[in-house]
Amino acid sequence: MKTSIIVSKEDIAGMNMAKLFKENFGFKETENEFDGNKIWVKDDFEMVFVNEFQIYAEHLNDLETDIIVFASRHSSAAERPSLTVHAPGNWSKAEMGGKDRELCPTYAGLIKNYLLELQAKKDELGLGHEISLECTHHGPFLEKPAVFIELGSCERQWGDWKAAEVISEIIFNSTKIEHKGTVAVGIGGNHYCPEFTKLVLRTDYATSHIIPKYMLQNFSEELLVKAIAKTVEKVDEIVIDYKGLGLEKKRVLPVLENCGLPVKRVRKLL
Repeated sequence: MKTSIIVSKEDIAGMNMAKLFKENFGFKETENEFDGNKIWVKDDFEMVFVNEFQIYAEHLNDLETDIIVFASRHSSAAERPSLTVHAPGNWSKAEMGGKDRELCPTYAGLIKNYLLELQAKKDELGLGHEISLECTHHGPFLEKPAVFIELGSCERQWGDWKAAEVISEIIFNSTKIEHKGTVAVGIGGNHYCPEFTKLVLRTDYATSHIIPKYMLQNFSEELLVKAIAKTVEKVDEIVIDYKGLGLEKKRVLPVLENCGLPVKRVRKLL
């Protein structure tokens, strides 16, 4: 499986990870270029530099690859140290790259694997970072499967060398997509998906796209069909954060009941 690691030259955290890929894992420069930048390779990985922030890199569809992994910074007003994983896409208007109401293909199994490895590294190294999934959000819009793994949440943390090393090690050593458990699309809850994070860490469930409570006013059968179709693995169930459906509960639940898949409450699975 060929994996393209995407690093933005505008991203402090990503550039630190790029340096680690070169120094710790032996990535070598090639004569091939993308965006006017040399491509670096090691085994089945290539490291591709883009000149803008990754969320706007729509031209990555030109890459000949099997999966795209974004080694990226994460921004949050709360400025808490965090390590997060999520799929790209937009449930509404595309305000940060991508296309309106379009989701990218993604591997639930890879999202789960990255999350498990982040938690294992946190425990092993005593990291003070929150480990979590994020809901599906922001661009770019891609036709090939993609996952973001991010270091947050503000400038003083983006330069954290140990955390950058953790992410680079996980990408290089743990980019595996095989998953033999249950694959689900998640509905409800907040941006950092605490209930779904617990579900993925504690059970055999893997989640792909997650639509949070604050986007449920945009929820429709069309978007649910897209979330299922843009999960590379076969989706087995829809999992809901029942309390996290908020005021949209009465509108969302009938759509889910007609989707043809079992609908489970996350709290009953934990």
